[in-house]
Amino acid sequence: MKGLIAAIGIVMVTPWMAQANGPQEVTVHARETDRRIACYRELHVPAQYDVEEILVTPAVQYYFRRANGIVELRETPAVYEERRTLVREARIVLREVACASR
Repeated sequence: MKGLIAAIGIVMVTPWMAQANGPQEVTVHARETDRRIACYRELHVPAQYDVEEILVTPAVQYYFRRANGIVELRETPAVYEERRTLVREARIVLREVACASR
């Protein structure tokens, strides 16, 4: 009886796991009677983020006197913190291309 319950549990969990992982790639071998309709190339599109720059330390300019009497104008650059918000996740797009002859 315990074996039957375990088998039913596996059968019930498997479809849920397949849906959670998304569509699965299926390999199908072409037959002689099949004809080619279109050709596609996979295009990997990276994730898109909305970036907000927050000023942490502003830029500072100051004069610096050297020992030889030269006065230099120096600058310390501004420091920013980036906060990134995911706008669109990375994905694969199928782009139609010309089919090469067989």
